Amino acid sequence: MQSIGERLEEARKKKGISIREVADATKIRGDFLDCFEKDKFDIGIPDIYVRGFLKNYSKFLNIDPAKIITDYNAFKLGRSKISKRDRGELLGRVDMPEIGQETATVEPEALQTENLAPLSSISAGTTDSHLGSDGLSSEPESEVDYSLYWKLGFAVAAVFAVFILLVYVVWNVINKESPEINLALAEPQVVDTPPVQILDSQEETIRLIASGNVHVLVIEKNSNQRLFSGSIATGEEVDVTKSGPVTIAFSEGRNLSYVKGGQNYTPDTVGLGRISVP
Repeated sequence: MQSIGERLEEARKKKGISIREVADATKIRGDFLDCFEKDKFDIGIPDIYVRGFLKNYSKFLNIDPAKIITDYNAFKLGRSKISKRDRGELLGRVDMPEIGQETATVEPEALQTENLAPLSSISAGTTDSHLGSDGLSSEPESEVDYSLYWKLGFAVAAVFAVFILLVYVVWNVINKESPEINLALAEPQVVDTPPVQILDSQEETIRLIASGNVHVLVIEKNSNQRLFSGSIATGEEVDVTKSGPVTIAFSEGRNLSYVKGGQNYTPDTVGLGRISVP
């Protein structure tokens, strides 16, 4: 009865292809294929990879994969029984070393170093789920695709970033609709000066009219006195009595107008600004 390796080698030679050509087609390393044809299956990688490679190799050679895997299981079972029997004989027998003869230390790991390739040397083309020229996958079917977890993580991070961006945009829009007055810019600096006596000054009333919500600050220039400070709602009117020129600071120039001497005036500034009224 032919062994697994003999059947694989015979089928490959019937197809008239080399191990190198098989390796290129199936994405399985050539040294692994060579070991399989020599019935060497302890090649330093997990058993699940060995089974997957045997299955793909047998499919490529048009051999029944189930038969190959069944024979491989029988091979592993036979090796396991032999190993257990050898261990039993070793435990039941005590050899006394001769005088002057050094005790030889057996390193089980050293027995398996021949023709083995470390798992870390498996190329990316072997461990990844690539397809050969005939549509065969070199990766065992039960292998987990960890790239899905990375894609899911990137998708969650992208959604979170979009959410933060939307919150930032909405927050800016809300703040632009009702801006706050920076009094440090709008309000002229008030300097403590001794009161100045104004001769022959006449009081005059100006009317502030709001066509939209606006915050207004009115300061008399001669005395630096604050005549009015507050918000005026849409449609409201406020009368301010002054003696001499005043400075009017506002948050929204397009929402404010004033009446002086029976004439209606509007600021040239659309947004935040201030004007002088004689």
